[in-house]
Amino acid sequence: MFLKAKQKERGAVAVELAIVLPLLLLILIGIIEFGRVLNVQVSLTQAAREGARYAAIHYKDSNPDVTGAAQNAAPSLSGLGMTVTNNASSCSSVPTPNVTVTTRISLPSLTGFLNGGAFGIPGIFPLSMTGVGVMKCGG
Repeated sequence: MFLKAKQKERGAVAVELAIVLPLLLLILIGIIEFGRVLNVQVSLTQAAREGARYAAIHYKDSNPDVTGAAQNAAPSLSGLGMTVTNNASSCSSVPTPNVTVTTRISLPSLTGFLNGGAFGIPGIFPLSMTGVGVMKCGG
């Protein structure tokens, strides 16, 4: 009797694994993508802050390299084509203004799974991400 019950359940584990494994892999991919997006956002904001700090200190220079300062602060984003915009030239025209530096990238999916088209789900990648740093001119 006991032997017959075992033979009936012989493929049950494989079927259960085939049902549960895709869901677990989807959760794992989501965790990886979310962690990467969070890391890139923190790096973008840090780069913008460093660019703003550099612009606030060096605004009297003829052509301060704010873009270089921001890109050097986030070397992990070098392959993603980060663009940097700033208003460092406004420091000399208005008394005690703020300099604002904005960093932007378009982040592609790391795994490619969330690019869209899978199962009719629209894609969320590439993400357009922005970091902003503001600092008072003159430090």
